[in-house]
Amino acid sequence: MTPNLSESLRQQLLAMAAQAQEPVIADMATRPVFFLAPLSLLGSIHGPQIARSAAGLVAVVDDHSAEATIHGAPRWTSAEFLQRIGQHPGAVAIDFSESPGDRSDAAELCRLASVERADCVVAQAQLGMVSVYEYAADYRRKTLERLDDFLRLAERFADDHSRATLYANLLFRLSYDRSHMLATWANPIEEYFSSYAAPATFRLGTQEHYCDCGAFQGPIVSKFLGATGHRYGSITAFEPDRANFEVLQKVSPLPLPNYRPVNKAVSSRRQTLRFMETGTVSSYVSAEGTAIIQTTRLDDELDKLTFLKMDVEGFEAKTLQGASRLLGEQRPRVAACVYHYAHDLLDVVAQLDKSVDDYHLRLRQHNGSYYYDLVLYASPIAGVEAPAWAA
Repeated sequence: MTPNLSESLRQQLLAMAAQAQEPVIADMATRPVFFLAPLSLLGSIHGPQIARSAAGLVAVVDDHSAEATIHGAPRWTSAEFLQRIGQHPGAVAIDFSESPGDRSDAAELCRLASVERADCVVAQAQLGMVSVYEYAADYRRKTLERLDDFLRLAERFADDHSRATLYANLLFRLSYDRSHMLATWANPIEEYFSSYAAPATFRLGTQEHYCDCGAFQGPIVSKFLGATGHRYGSITAFEPDRANFEVLQKVSPLPLPNYRPVNKAVSSRRQTLRFMETGTVSSYVSAEGTAIIQTTRLDDELDKLTFLKMDVEGFEAKTLQGASRLLGEQRPRVAACVYHYAHDLLDVVAQLDKSVDDYHLRLRQHNGSYYYDLVLYASPIAGVEAPAWAA
């Protein structure tokens, strides 16, 4: 990362915020529409809904699938697209591609075809679709409303990469252009913690008391076991979804001493809530949910804590509120997802500040193509090493 990238991104952000104009695809309702990378993760999740709303969808472009149709539209190869695009003047190509290579291919294909390329997030916002748990346009509006607070927070980060990450993420929110995040994209393998010699997140010790909030079916618990070589103090994993919890209980074929899976959600207080059980990573609290779950406070569940990981669908700040004693007494390292709602990052930092006043803050974006996997790293010590009590 270039030394001046952070300031360059900040200036771009201020200029874009001054315009305050929401990006749109002109005349989308009347133009021929094509999908690029329709079977990427984003295409698979959001493509069907956009396809139902985009009246002019002609075809999807995919060189790898053997299916004749995808999302209800004919599948064309890139070669067919170049050959036949002349029959559809004024066309727009909606791009769902994710990796830098795929995004570059999509851009080159549109250049060769002389077709406007539009990001799928612009289409989502224009058609009134949800990004994570908020409408894309509302996510943008709420970011603008508290942009000054985000800019002040940037000055608290412990490194320039964190500031650049924040500015790039905010640029994406305002422009719907996912390419802004590629310049600061952090290694997904290092999300939450790392097994590598020189990580950018956290390195674990061999006496960790680890708590996984939003454990799903245990992928991060398994990663924790690998990173520590099965040497740890304790593991507590919270997962309210019953189907996920059944898998979580059997996360390893080996005996796991001091491993406690808990079929509850974490929050600021004990209560009963309605819950949307999906058996996926996206189960969440909802008034429309058909399941009933119990919430609990970490202060009521744990005595020791050295590492707290949270991916709890927007309940991160409430989880910290329910762990105020542990934060003050145990001073654990914290890795918190801060992307489910527009103000999550601000809310999580504000809640941390109520319990501890000297934590170092870092920010990493582990998904370079969407809102997902923006993680705040907070620690009572500078750097990435395990503190003495966890070594």
